[in-house]
Amino acid sequence: MKQNFLYILTFLTLAVSPCRGQECKGVSIANSSIKVENVRVSHIDKQLTLSMTLNLDQLQMPTNNQFVLSPSITTADGDVAMPKIVVNGNRQHIMQQRNRHNNYGADAYIVKRTNGKPQQIAYLRSVAYDKKFVDYKVRINEDLCGCGDNLANKQYELMEYRRPTAKFVRPEVVAEKIRELDKRAYIDFPVNRTELNPLYRRNPEQLDSIIRTINTLKEDNNLTVLEVNIHGFASPEGRFDNNDRLAKERAHTLTQYVQRMVQLDEGIFTVSHTAEDWDGLRKFVAESNIEHKQQILDLANDTSLKEDEREAKIMAAFADEYKFLLAVCYPALRHSDYHIKYKVRPFNVEEAKALVKTRPQLLSQNEMYMVAQTYEPGSKEFGEIMEIAVRMYPDDPTANLNAACTRLNAGDAEGAKPYLDKAGDSEEAKAARKVYEEIK
Repeated sequence: MKQNFLYILTFLTLAVSPCRGQECKGVSIANSSIKVENVRVSHIDKQLTLSMTLNLDQLQMPTNNQFVLSPSITTADGDVAMPKIVVNGNRQHIMQQRNRHNNYGADAYIVKRTNGKPQQIAYLRSVAYDKKFVDYKVRINEDLCGCGDNLANKQYELMEYRRPTAKFVRPEVVAEKIRELDKRAYIDFPVNRTELNPLYRRNPEQLDSIIRTINTLKEDNNLTVLEVNIHGFASPEGRFDNNDRLAKERAHTLTQYVQRMVQLDEGIFTVSHTAEDWDGLRKFVAESNIEHKQQILDLANDTSLKEDEREAKIMAAFADEYKFLLAVCYPALRHSDYHIKYKVRPFNVEEAKALVKTRPQLLSQNEMYMVAQTYEPGSKEFGEIMEIAVRMYPDDPTANLNAACTRLNAGDAEGAKPYLDKAGDSEEAKAARKVYEEIK
């Protein structure tokens, strides 16, 4: 992943607190004769670049002397040695040029000090670095005798950078965890009849599915079934008034049967109906490749016509297509939808921890968040809980923000972006987006 860090950085010396803001004047080295300022670090396309300004105005350099300054960048993987800076006195510099001898590498920055005159070194050097680059420190080691005697050397810490941290947000505690389940059944009734025969055609398997669904919820000690609504639909075939009657009475018949079989209080059952499922017809036609599709849709959408008029016009104008719809589409428009509302009991942290990977749909966001708090932020387990939460609540801003924070704090800006897009506009979300901009 490409990371780009480019900062005007604060400075600090060993055993000195970091300077801040406009009060930061740089770090003095070489017995306070050289001031290091304007340190910048960037990591682009596997190149680690260090730039800084060394002010030599106060340096009185003996003619035979040589200072060797060794910058380095310390990362999680160790120290990265940057090309050295060599400051020569006048005679030392002449000798080095005559001998054409350089022990400090081809990229070393070698300069002659002209005493008594303003002089700056604009240091800019890069080295190859293809590892992850997040938190780091910039140091410089001084060898004032040019002899490589490390015992007499001093090291200064020019700057320390820690990647900004995105802050997690605790989800709201919900008073009650209400869940809803919507399913569809295709119950067969004889033509123009409303009596329910449990053994007729597909009815055994369709009725069994309804009963098993409700009983599964009823028998779960963690749940309380609050409401069951059965909504009947008829197809547009035939007269609207008759279809309205059939849809209504068949829904009542099915509701009474289900109520007897699951043995729940009749007060939780409600019944509703739609005479003709024109929405289902429109959807089928829109997704089909039948001839005259648009003309049929135009008629189906013409609410200035009554339902019977619409069907008659479709039948008359597009007889072949109508026969196809009658055989393929209309049977699916005769269905019974059932909507179940139930409540989930609250869980303590230990209970939630046991459920989070097996039945996360029972947990609220806050319950998952409290489970995450039992792990170290940044750990694999912590991240897994945040990912489960956003999977269960994919459109919730808080769930997306916390999943984004997990990725951002791991340095994964690319992985955080899809979550940030759905994290809302809270102050915490805005702060997380600033972190994203810094590390992307």
